[in-house]
Amino acid sequence: MRRASALLAVISLVASILGIAVGVAAPASAAARDGVCDSGEFCYYYNSNNAGSVSDFTASVGDYGTTQPSCYDFKGSGNGQGECIKNNAASVWNRSGETVRVYFNTGHGGVYQNIGPGYKGQLSAELYNNNASHQFVGTAGTDTGARSGTCEDGEFCYYYNSGNAGSISDFTESAGNYGTAQPTCYDFKGSGNGQGECIKNNAASVWNRSDQTVRVYFNSYYEGSYQDVAPGYKGQLNSTVYNNNASHEFVGTAGAGSGSRSGTCESGELCYYYNSGNAGSISDFTDSVGDYGTTQPSCYDFKGSGNGQGECIKNNAASVWNRSGKTVCVFYNSYYGGSSQALAPGFKGQLNGTLYNNNASHKFISGSECPVSGGGGGGGGGGDTSGDYDEKVERVIAAALSQVGQGYTYSWGGGNKYGPTYGICCSPSGYDDRSRYGYDCSGLTQYAFWQGAGIDIGTYTGAQVGKGTVVSMSNLRRGDLIMWGGYSSTYHVAIYLGNGQMVESSWPRTSDSVHVTNVYGGDFGIRVNM
Repeated sequence: MRRASALLAVISLVASILGIAVGVAAPASAAARDGVCDSGEFCYYYNSNNAGSVSDFTASVGDYGTTQPSCYDFKGSGNGQGECIKNNAASVWNRSGETVRVYFNTGHGGVYQNIGPGYKGQLSAELYNNNASHQFVGTAGTDTGARSGTCEDGEFCYYYNSGNAGSISDFTESAGNYGTAQPTCYDFKGSGNGQGECIKNNAASVWNRSDQTVRVYFNSYYEGSYQDVAPGYKGQLNSTVYNNNASHEFVGTAGAGSGSRSGTCESGELCYYYNSGNAGSISDFTDSVGDYGTTQPSCYDFKGSGNGQGECIKNNAASVWNRSGKTVCVFYNSYYGGSSQALAPGFKGQLNGTLYNNNASHKFISGSECPVSGGGGGGGGGGDTSGDYDEKVERVIAAALSQVGQGYTYSWGGGNKYGPTYGICCSPSGYDDRSRYGYDCSGLTQYAFWQGAGIDIGTYTGAQVGKGTVVSMSNLRRGDLIMWGGYSSTYHVAIYLGNGQMVESSWPRTSDSVHVTNVYGGDFGIRVNM
């Protein structure tokens, strides 16, 4: 041993004199991207179940690239070797000491999944073969990545059986689409009944060990009837979402009364009563609802004890108590249409002769006058055509902004000159929006120009580009349409508000799809002829 050490010392001395670097070979570096999943690395696999070629990392990457020879690729032996990893990874192994966040979009944007240290398994339904960037984020979001099947402090947990029994599926973050088939779906991971089954429409009970209210929805992407599960709640899902769970959302402290839908009229809530004189079963809310539904198990129902318990509330409410701090408008038609009655804060008593047992939707408003709405569908003439260009622009913008905060969802093919409508089937992504009420991007802009200036710019972006003069993005003026795509291949439109802001109907596909946002793109503008 000493001879070897002495010999090495001599070789090193000679090498240093000759300027030659000599040393013992180092182990393969995790940063070398050698296609082997070493300790300290985050690794993608081309196939499910950690099979196929490997692509290994020790640092965040915001853009994988899409073509050889410049893209990040699978380097290990096996299926997929040499292919770019973008939108090609099926499973992962996080051998680092940090949570790694995998994103749907490049630049660390869009839907993501947190992969906790030590997690080895599938990417979620959203990210399976849809990976575009990843980020090492320290210890954030560990549990949703680990998905351990144990209900730990800070988690929201589904149980396969009633009474908090059976296999567990645990989360610390919202999930909009659980998926419906293995190996990509969110599944029950704990031991017991249901282990390995997809959680969609399979959960019977829950335990919310987080410090936030978690909203469980009947539909994917945070839509439809829901139940709010308060922090600490441990028990059954209600009749609407029992074995009918399709997404969940962490919503902070919102909706403790309406969300829990407890059937008790608490402070801050609007409450329907099945009978006159504030008697019978109660249905309680803290949010606007545009469509109550008409059949169990999906309708909003009376949950309190007494007459009417379990019946759908649509056209069944006789009296009300508004314990919120806002005026609430009760409408004769769904989606805030038809005759209405304004319920002032503190009002307790009968619904009027028109709305008595004829309630179809309600809205919390900031003023005291109920908005007049045709319920989405009617006809009628266009808006005021008088005034100069700037006056018309301001009316157009006012019309668009009037739809912000009204609870409309993004609906493919939805919206027209007269307001929101149900959508159509099917979008390029395969969405069937025939049961979704709201606007798509061009439906909102058509509505705004018709109502604001009496100008019909058409129902889709391809028609709207021909309604004015092309302007560059650097020359946009208030009221111009912002177009995405080429002149003959547009795919999105918004209205420019000035100061780098715009109003649009776009993702997320939630009740906030009509919103004001900073301009985040666009290829050219159209100054509509008015």
